[in-house]
Amino acid sequence: MAKFVSLLDDETLQSLVEALTESGQAVSIYDADDNLRYANRTYQDMFLGDFEGPFTFSEILRHGARQGIGVRLDDDVEALIARTLPRRRSVPRKAFETDFLDGRWFWIEHIVLPNGWILTVGADITALKHNEKLLRGAHDAALIAARTDPLTGLPNRRHILERLDEMLAAGEAGLSLAIIDIDRFKAINDDHGHEAGDAVLGHFAAICRGLAREQDILGRMGGEEFLLLLPAACADEAFGIVERIRQGFTPARLAAGAVDLPCTFSAGISEARPGDDRASILRRADRALYEAKSAGRNCVRIGT
Repeated sequence: MAKFVSLLDDETLQSLVEALTESGQAVSIYDADDNLRYANRTYQDMFLGDFEGPFTFSEILRHGARQGIGVRLDDDVEALIARTLPRRRSVPRKAFETDFLDGRWFWIEHIVLPNGWILTVGADITALKHNEKLLRGAHDAALIAARTDPLTGLPNRRHILERLDEMLAAGEAGLSLAIIDIDRFKAINDDHGHEAGDAVLGHFAAICRGLAREQDILGRMGGEEFLLLLPAACADEAFGIVERIRQGFTPARLAAGAVDLPCTFSAGISEARPGDDRASILRRADRALYEAKSAGRNCVRIGT
């Protein structure tokens, strides 16, 4: 069976040119000296406007820079021309995306013909870029949600423990941490309702962030338990920071009836040692927290 052969008679060529002229794609042909030989209506609207020439690649770029049309330039137009001209014919075919000053994005195919002429075909991909941006935004939002406690806005258990692992792996000098537990939290829920408990948790998170240092990282481990990472702080310095937070833990205001609910916390502190991993440093802090609870609550203890 014979292969199809295009019939490039005058009628076919005329129809092809008419189709290209009305195409939504931006089509251009430059000769071997970079003179523009053909540009369909879309290409002319994008790059030429009312330009009266000379219609060379370089002058068209200069016109766009003067008039604020065409592609968005990251640097001076002369620098772009000097960088681009020597590479216009370095490869027979290439494709790339570029954004325009009017907010549109195009996918450009750049084809060097055997005689040195250049064919470019640009397809509008603005809608695709918009969808890509929406998907990227949704992905980022999902990632943040997966790492954030929805009640307090703090890093959740998974995220705060990841940060601890990173700090231990980096061998940060003077790293300490504190496990903080709201005292008699079950009684708050039982006596005043879970909304009151949520209010206390949110209140503690706000107080702690306000009184901790800028570099300190607070996360919610679950329930009424929190983990405070204290980089560049020895155990005694960490004690002073946590004690300041404890003393500043004012009563929580409950919206229902505008009741001020007194609340306290107990905390156990541990300073990182050579060879520590997550389990060992948390184990010492947890024992210190138990000592604080056993001592009557509302106090801070350092693990040994």
